[in-house]
Amino acid sequence: MKPKFPFRNLVPTFFAGLLDDPILLIRSRPDGRHLLFDCGQVHHLAKRTFTHLDAIFISHAHMDHWMGIDSVIRQLIASERTVNIFGPPGLSDRMEHKLSGYDWNLVEDYWCSFHVHEIHQEKIESSIFPGPQGFRRQPGEVLSRNNLNIHQTPYLQVQAETCDHQIASLIFRINESPAYSIDRQKLESLGLVPGPWLGELKKRYLAGKGDSKPLEVLSLQAGGIRPVWIENVAELLEQLIVSRPQRSIGYISDVNFSQENRETILRFMAGVDLLFCECTFLTADKNRARDSDHLCCEDVNHLLKELRPAYFLPMHLSRSYSRRSSELYHELKPPPETRILRIPLQITPRPLLAEEITWQLSL
Repeated sequence: MKPKFPFRNLVPTFFAGLLDDPILLIRSRPDGRHLLFDCGQVHHLAKRTFTHLDAIFISHAHMDHWMGIDSVIRQLIASERTVNIFGPPGLSDRMEHKLSGYDWNLVEDYWCSFHVHEIHQEKIESSIFPGPQGFRRQPGEVLSRNNLNIHQTPYLQVQAETCDHQIASLIFRINESPAYSIDRQKLESLGLVPGPWLGELKKRYLAGKGDSKPLEVLSLQAGGIRPVWIENVAELLEQLIVSRPQRSIGYISDVNFSQENRETILRFMAGVDLLFCECTFLTADKNRARDSDHLCCEDVNHLLKELRPAYFLPMHLSRSYSRRSSELYHELKPPPETRILRIPLQITPRPLLAEEITWQLSL
């Protein structure tokens, strides 16, 4: 049974099993666009999943997080769109090497393009790979990075922070756009009547321009409904606008449990409602986790105790535990308000054996 997440616009789907390469897909309900987080083994995703793909977010370029980009290119090549790819420094070089491994002598004008954005601490540097030009790399813009935001639509915002995995590894936070409503009882007590002016009021609220200029509203008076000018719009906003909690999703894979990483994660992921986090090793194998710069169950329990998300999905368990996966759930000790989501060990198709292939003779 699927959990009832508290999101208005975000529809998350984890397209991997506990032992599979992690793949998180998030659909934006209002516009139907998809965001893909990490891109390891993705051949089992339906083609129509890729046709709605707006952006791809790569934590780091280890094979199990990056090799599926070939399948993405294959599925999108005739889509006549530009797809954004966000990842750590050096990703543009890796994309160039991927694309240069193929012959593109039969290019078409309707081929897709890729816009790769490298996330640095203080800047975002990009390169463009236009399909109609055989994906030859072109320099893109270099933008100053004044905050954690890397991608935004009217319905969501994606943020990124850098952690250490012996290389730079990005962790991501997906926030829904701020939600608000009108206090109808307060509206009535002020003698105001709903109308197009509420739309203007909402625009000013989102733009933070409550004091910019007077606002014409509709007021219920003895002689009927009449337009009235409100000078103190900021006060009206405070009286009528009711803010709702801003819901968010966190994604962590792969990082070590250094003091610096821990502080970054706790600061960056504070208040997330749904957390996807690697849990690669059992606690008894903490030394293996430290040697390979991954998290173990004890580390994850520490993070859960501090973050207290409503939902938590452990992922990316080492395949050495394929027959001991149940121990993971015994070791995880989340706080009472956190519900653990369980997934199958694997959901990717089993490879076929030679004896399973049938032949037919046509006489």
